[in-house]
Amino acid sequence: AKERASFSNCTILLFKNGSSFSLLVLHNSSQFLKIEEPKAENHSLSKPLKLVSLKNKSDFDLVFKDKDFTHTSGAFKAYIFLHSLKKIEYGFIYPKKNIKLAVNRNYAKRSAKEMLRTLKTKEGFKIIFFVGKKIDSFNKDKIKNNFVELKREIESSF
Repeated sequence: AKERASFSNCTILLFKNGSSFSLLVLHNSSQFLKIEEPKAENHSLSKPLKLVSLKNKSDFDLVFKDKDFTHTSGAFKAYIFLHSLKKIEYGFIYPKKNIKLAVNRNYAKRSAKEMLRTLKTKEGFKIIFFVGKKIDSFNKDKIKNNFVELKREIESSF
């Protein structure tokens, strides 16, 4: 979008590009001054934390041994170990005997990752999601609500 205003000694042009503005002042002496308004700052988090999966047994053992928090919602438990790195390291223990179908295990993993992506935290941590009880009737809405509750508990613990 472009707006234009003319005066006796100068012309003012205002350009809008997305969420930022540019102001161009043209003087009659054919000199010009360009002023750019700074972009609005994002007051939430400047950059989301990177998600990295836990790779080996020693990473899992560290979280289980030195966990700082344990949160539970439904059949899901989350073990959290805080560290100062700017990334979230995650792992899953979803046994086949507790969630029978691979489709449902994958849905639970996707839901957990989505929850981690939307967490509002500036601190990095390691987290393991664990299913300790058998889930007989897998209800996607119920699973989603479990992860919403876990997210609320995790954010309140920071």
